[in-house]
Amino acid sequence: MPEVHVERFLPFPPEKVYPLAKDLEGLKPFLPDIKTLRVLGREGNRTRTEWVGVAMGKKVRWIEEEEWDDVHLRNRFWSPEGDFDRYEGTWVFLPENGGTRVVLDLTYELTLPLFGSLLKQLVHKLMEENAASLLKGLEDRVRAG
Repeated sequence: MPEVHVERFLPFPPEKVYPLAKDLEGLKPFLPDIKTLRVLGREGNRTRTEWVGVAMGKKVRWIEEEEWDDVHLRNRFWSPEGDFDRYEGTWVFLPENGGTRVVLDLTYELTLPLFGSLLKQLVHKLMEENAASLLKGLEDRVRAG
């Protein structure tokens, strides 16, 4: 299964970065490929969200469950329903030199008819770009306050 690993150093402490990452709806303006991001529910340290993005002109929709660990500054997420056959991963927020290293790992499987190896490579590149865009969006959000 394809895996994506992206990291980004943000020159802000985890106590500033982590709460803004948890506010997923607040990230939406910083994610150009995401057309809809809405919170469906919150219960304790869990959040359920609906995401709709556009990739290669096609709409991709998924429900995402997030489990936030405020003590260890981690997030585990997975998609129980939607267009992905498998979609799961983690965010980790590591203190580093007065800032935060944000590490995003994602495993996904997206089975679409007539996907040749070239198209699968393109999808993987898009997944990497979107993961990097999410971390850049988080940085932009933290900078904006």
